[in-house]
Amino acid sequence: MNDTDRSRSETLALRILASAAILGLIVLGRDVLVPIALAAMAAFVLAPVVRQIRRLGLGQSGASLLTLGLVALLAAGVAVVLALQLVSLSNDLPRYQTHLQGKVQAVRHLSLGPLGALGDLGLRLAPAPMDAQTGMPGAPDATPGEATTGQSPMSLLTHVLAGLWGPLGTIGVVALVLIFLLLEQDALRDRLLRLAGGQDLRAATVAFDDAAQRLSRYFASQFAVNAGVGIVTGVLLAAIGLPQPAVWAVLAALLRFVPYVGYPAAALAATAMAAAAEPGWGLTGSTLLILAVVELVAANAIEPHLYGHSTGLSPFSVVVSAIFWGAVWGPVGLLMSTPLTLCLVVAGRHVPALSFLDLLLGDTPALTLAQRFYQRSITGNLVEIVADAQTYLKKHPLARYFDQVALPAFELARIDFEAGLISGSQQSKARAAVHELFDTIAGDPSRPRRRGRRRPPSALDGGHFGLGLRQARLQGSERHATPEHAPRGSVTLCLSTGSIGSELAAELLVRVLCHQGLDARHFTLDECVTPKDEEALDALGLVFLVELPDADSPQGHRVLQALGVIRQRGLARLVLLRPRIGNGDTAPPPGAPWHFDASADSLEAAVAWVDPKAH
Repeated sequence: MNDTDRSRSETLALRILASAAILGLIVLGRDVLVPIALAAMAAFVLAPVVRQIRRLGLGQSGASLLTLGLVALLAAGVAVVLALQLVSLSNDLPRYQTHLQGKVQAVRHLSLGPLGALGDLGLRLAPAPMDAQTGMPGAPDATPGEATTGQSPMSLLTHVLAGLWGPLGTIGVVALVLIFLLLEQDALRDRLLRLAGGQDLRAATVAFDDAAQRLSRYFASQFAVNAGVGIVTGVLLAAIGLPQPAVWAVLAALLRFVPYVGYPAAALAATAMAAAAEPGWGLTGSTLLILAVVELVAANAIEPHLYGHSTGLSPFSVVVSAIFWGAVWGPVGLLMSTPLTLCLVVAGRHVPALSFLDLLLGDTPALTLAQRFYQRSITGNLVEIVADAQTYLKKHPLARYFDQVALPAFELARIDFEAGLISGSQQSKARAAVHELFDTIAGDPSRPRRRGRRRPPSALDGGHFGLGLRQARLQGSERHATPEHAPRGSVTLCLSTGSIGSELAAELLVRVLCHQGLDARHFTLDECVTPKDEEALDALGLVFLVELPDADSPQGHRVLQALGVIRQRGLARLVLLRPRIGNGDTAPPPGAPWHFDASADSLEAAVAWVDPKAH
């Protein structure tokens, strides 16, 4: 093992140990980290309010205390309304209990049928418990609930306080940490910037601003959606006559902050209330329908439009983060799963060592469209290639698809092919898939469509892929290899200079032009017209020379000869097409004996010369 491999192994081992240590800290330090995380999230939500109040002239302390006071008043108001609703609910509990028991019995008999009747008969025939002293049937033993009815008020109060001590203690710790976070907001931010950024404060500031903007948009959007869901739910439930609709509206709005399980729990509670409120099933069905429709509209219509890509998380990462944080921190982990994962993604985008987090959890595509094209083609996955192409072509022209996706993908294939990394079977799959793709999205309109796949022509099995595509296009087409008998100036000639890239670019340009209903022809230098083909020369309106060979090479002399033949008639315009792949130069070399009317560095720019409306 050399020094480089040893260094990589040590780095990997250190990262694994660091990850294990962080995971252990998250799990073992739950009791300490959960209140701090809740307080930090609350402080982040209230920070914009504090900033707005500070603009009125108050200091940080005054603005923080005023914000906390407003939040406390709002929470107290909601609590009072809910308490009044719950008091009204408790007065009707006996009636609700009777309705609910009747429904339970009806459901039981409906689901069990004769088995339920046999169960009831068995219960009635079971012998009564015998009294141990008298030997006569006696009353059953007291249940645990009945045994507690004789407890003193002080013991009951102690029992209740013992059950509430844990949640109340957590709330108190969260409130205390929240107060100090708001009071020391500026100082804490500076400390975090110095700790995370070291001497590079600019990079740390960019990272913190990115996280702050994403979290702010997420919290604001989530609060707006959940508040809207609560209001709409309350109005609709009140309209159908469900008792205490404010309770269920607030419950739905609050529990919706807990992903996946919160809103279903609120819907289940509201549906149970509807089942207990009346003997029939009409109110129950209406309540369930309202809650389902409201959630479907909010989750599938409003949230995608409102959230967009503001969080930068992939849907899969949201689900995985909810499972992970829910398993580690319980309901609090579910509540904070998205904000915590968002912070990890931002760290991955700004810290090179954590870039894998952005790749795994972020919504940035792992592969470019060109890479996807290349990968899918060597596996023969035509379905996904066509789907990607159709999605792209809904917003962009065909020429841009060839420029941005197809040609870079062929460049990747060329590099791997020259390195001997593509097997024969992969080449065969790629040729078939690409042929079918081009025939689907950019076939010649004059060529009749044929159902079913056909094996590509034998020319595709050779090294000249562009000529193979041309042969496949010309099969059954009314346009032949010469522009004779065409109207004057109506033909666009794409002249390839012999290289694989030149032939491919020329064929793609011809397919784009033919797809637009124009008369375009693809020629190689060996097939170029001669001075005797005067009728064919008169038909040329525009000539594209694809790529530019060295003027002193044999290929360059042939190009000069061909261009000289074309210029003898003085009718066609000459345009140099050198598609830009990567950072390649597209300008003609200085001092070269070329005389072009214009040049283009992409197929889209070339199409604009033929049809300005397509630009």
